[in-house]
Amino acid sequence: MRTLNLHQLATFQVVAKHCSFVRAAEELHFSQPAVSAQIRQLEESLGVKLFDQIGRKTHLTQAGEELYLYSQKIFSVIEEALEVIESLRSPHYGRLSVAADTTVGSYVIPRLLGKFHQMYPEVEITLNVLNRAAVVDALANNRIDIAVVGRVPDDIPVVIEPFAFNELVLVAAPTHRLAGHSKVPFEEVTRETFLLREVGSGTRAALEGLFQEAGVPLKVAMQVGNNSAIKQGVAAGLGIALISRVAIDMELETGRLVILDVEGFPIIRQWRIVHLKDKNLSATARAFKLFLLQHADKRLRKQEPPRS
Repeated sequence: MRTLNLHQLATFQVVAKHCSFVRAAEELHFSQPAVSAQIRQLEESLGVKLFDQIGRKTHLTQAGEELYLYSQKIFSVIEEALEVIESLRSPHYGRLSVAADTTVGSYVIPRLLGKFHQMYPEVEITLNVLNRAAVVDALANNRIDIAVVGRVPDDIPVVIEPFAFNELVLVAAPTHRLAGHSKVPFEEVTRETFLLREVGSGTRAALEGLFQEAGVPLKVAMQVGNNSAIKQGVAAGLGIALISRVAIDMELETGRLVILDVEGFPIIRQWRIVHLKDKNLSATARAFKLFLLQHADKRLRKQEPPRS
C-alpha cells in the first residue's frame, strides 16, 4: 500500500501555494535543494510528476492540482484532530460514561451528575443504571469510565475509593404483624416471605449471605426486577424486603412502608467508586472522580457507620 510522508506533503503544499521552489524554501527556512529533494521523493513515491518547469515558471500538473486540493483537506483534518485532542486535555469537554448499581444509580448519582453538569456543561454524559453483575461486566470490558457499586469485583484489577454508606433496612407494610415492634429477634423474620431483586443484585446477595450464615432457608415470595416494584409489592402485603434506606424516603413520609426494628439490622454496606487499574482516565473522568470524592460521605474517612 502506498503511503504519504506528511513532511513531504507539507513541503509540497507550500511549493504548490507559491508555485515557486525559491519562495517555498524561504518560508520553510530550508535550502532550495532540500525542498527539491522532498518533492522529488514524493513524486517517486506516488509515481507521478507534480510540477512542470516551463521556462522560469513552475506549474502544477493535473496530478499536482488534485494532490494540492487533497493536501488542504488532509491538513485541515489534522489541525481539527489536534484541536480536539487539545480540548480533551481539559475536563470541560469530551464524554463521560458512568455505570452505577440500581439503587445508587437511581437515588444518589443523578443528583450529583446534575451538579457536575452545571460545572461542565459541554461534557456529554452517559449514565447506565444496572444491577451489580451488569455493572461489573461493563467495567471489565472497558465500556465505561467509572462505576459506583456496593460489591467490588474480585476478578479484575481495579482502583477502589470509598464513596458512601449504604444502609440496608427491612421494610414491610404498616399493617404487618411486626410493624411497630422493637428489637424483633432475627428468628421472627425467618418465618416471613421476602420479595427479592433479580440474581446479580447486591441487595439480594447481602440478604442471601445473611441467611446462609444463620443456616436457615430464605423464603422467597417473588422475584422483582426493580426497587419500585419491590416497594409496591411490600406495600400491597406480598411480603417483606431488604432495601436501601435512600430508596424509601417518600414511602416512609406517606406511611406506605415502615422499617422493621429487627436484631442484626440495618446491614451497613459501602458504595465505592471503581475504575480499571490500567485505564487512562480522561481529564473529564478524573474531574468527575474528584468531584465524587469531594461529595463522599465524610464519615467514611473515620469509618463511622450510620447509627441504626
